Amino acid sequence: MAEVEARDQLARRRFLDRAWLSFIGDGVEIEGLSPDLARAWRLARESYGIDPGLRRCTRLLPGEELARRREEDELFRFAVPVLQDFTGRLAPCGQVLAYFDAAGWMLSVDGDRRVVEEVADINFCAGANWREESAGTNGPGTALREKRPIEIFASAHYVEAWQSLSCAAAPVLRPGTAEVVGVVDITGPWRMHDVQAIVAARAIAFTLEERLRSVQTVRDQVVAFAFRAARGSGDALLAVDPRGRLLATNDAARRRLALEGTQLPISLQEAVVAALRAARAEEEIPLAWPGADGARLLLEPVRYDRAAAGAVVRLVSPGAPARSRTAPPRSAAVARYDFGQILGDSAAIREAISLARVASRNELPVLLCGESGTGKELFAQAIHSASARGDGPFIALNCGAIPAALAESELFGYEAGTFTGARREGKAGKFEEANGGTVFLDEVSELPPQAQTALLRVLQEREVVRLGGSVPRPLDVRVLAATNRPLAAEIRAGRFREDLYYRLDVLSVPVPPLRARPGDVPALAAAFLEEAARQVGRSGLRLGAAALAALQRHAWPGNVRELRNLLLRAAATAGGDEIGPGDLPAELRGGTAAPPREAEGARSLAGEPERAALVQALEGAGWNVALAAKTLRVSRMTLYRKLRRFGLARSATP
Repeated sequence: MAEVEARDQLARRRFLDRAWLSFIGDGVEIEGLSPDLARAWRLARESYGIDPGLRRCTRLLPGEELARRREEDELFRFAVPVLQDFTGRLAPCGQVLAYFDAAGWMLSVDGDRRVVEEVADINFCAGANWREESAGTNGPGTALREKRPIEIFASAHYVEAWQSLSCAAAPVLRPGTAEVVGVVDITGPWRMHDVQAIVAARAIAFTLEERLRSVQTVRDQVVAFAFRAARGSGDALLAVDPRGRLLATNDAARRRLALEGTQLPISLQEAVVAALRAARAEEEIPLAWPGADGARLLLEPVRYDRAAAGAVVRLVSPGAPARSRTAPPRSAAVARYDFGQILGDSAAIREAISLARVASRNELPVLLCGESGTGKELFAQAIHSASARGDGPFIALNCGAIPAALAESELFGYEAGTFTGARREGKAGKFEEANGGTVFLDEVSELPPQAQTALLRVLQEREVVRLGGSVPRPLDVRVLAATNRPLAAEIRAGRFREDLYYRLDVLSVPVPPLRARPGDVPALAAAFLEEAARQVGRSGLRLGAAALAALQRHAWPGNVRELRNLLLRAAATAGGDEIGPGDLPAELRGGTAAPPREAEGARSLAGEPERAALVQALEGAGWNVALAAKTLRVSRMTLYRKLRRFGLARSATP
């Protein structure tokens, strides 16, 4: 097979040699020459005046200009890791992989080091321009002109010095348009030409187009969010992308600018694009627009990830004062806590905080693990507050507190008319509400199977489809989840999807129970007592030494939440300013409570069967309160009240 391919390539080379000599020497296009190649050669000779005897490409950038183009070429920043990945596969094949910007300047080349050095002799190197106008018919230049993948084999090159090579190039198109934003090219010695090179070039270009599509979608959503935030001003408003494409408008703007369809007038579109190119992050730019009513247009840039995502354009009536830049309002669903409010200095809590700080500096999914009441949501809010999303919404959902039938609609929303009792206009779910910020899924192990499947798709695709709908809505959301149950055990029991677990548990942060950090009890108790005193309207409250010692001895089955609630009760009921052992529950003061009255004793005896039934249900459910409540056919709140009434904790026995 290899011999057959070699013979075919040699025959192809000989035919192209004859065709090239006939065209260059006699100006004759021989029979069998493809029309596309003949047209490319004619352009090189008649339109571009290319000398077929060139020894090397002549247009080169100075080093500082090359560095500037690399920095400003957005696609190149996305392309670098993709190119590096593919380069590693191509290098052993005697080929190099090059990337060109939309103007034909080569920004990078890498691969087989011997070939890199060989092609450098003709200036096939970073900083050289390989448009057809500069270098005649060649892979990247011809692909750039024709806006399609193309292969230029050996003597198909117009310049003789390039004919020792074969190129397979594919343009990268801006999603939804025919605009070329870059070119990828695979080049190597013609004798080592791989017929699959054009397939590989197309695959790389497609990968880059998909990355560009994803980024563009997120940026459009960021601009749309800024537009929604500005709608409350009552102004006539437009939202546009960096190319002046209309993303959104309100009726007032459409009416006053006489807009039709989704296109801006060409002159306005050009003004928007020029203004965005020159804009700094925080300035509001007046646009020249001869409105019939004398209105002014003010452009407010919207930036995301170091680049202009677009702008909100506002029509200002004559005489109206200029206003400051419109900023999206901070959502009502915001994080209230940060790392400074996580109290304690024990090794266990310091380690948890250290991991959480790492989590705040990246976008990885986080799984917070710990018993109920340890403060997992406090950690989630702190991670969000310290992250790049800190100004965005923080949406928390307790997955165990919603009925299974409503889990999907709560998370993902629903379209109008999806089910009886739904809002007539439909409703956004928690993920859409959290767009641009963080969604926190507490008790994630309680999600029903169907909701788990839908959540997995959201995490994979970064988009959500509302119940009853079919249109995917792009999402820019970071997911934090928490569980008080070992998910590995839930997976073995068939109650939790293993693939979802690996999606959520990328970075695990164990939150320690209070009994593992007894040295932190004094600081926590002091802070909670101060908070409790404010809530009950008292001042001067303090913990006595004996009461504090009792708090430190306690096992805290309810963890930090139990400590906070206990001190709130003590603050409300203490007879003096100092809280002593007598102000604490009996289980903390070592049985020093006054003897119960006979009636209370009778009630206690009468309650023993109920207490035993509670313990049996809880033990059977592994102390999962939600599951035990289902077994007993009571609500979770009822079950919690019974637990408090009987003084039951996990360590209790009937």
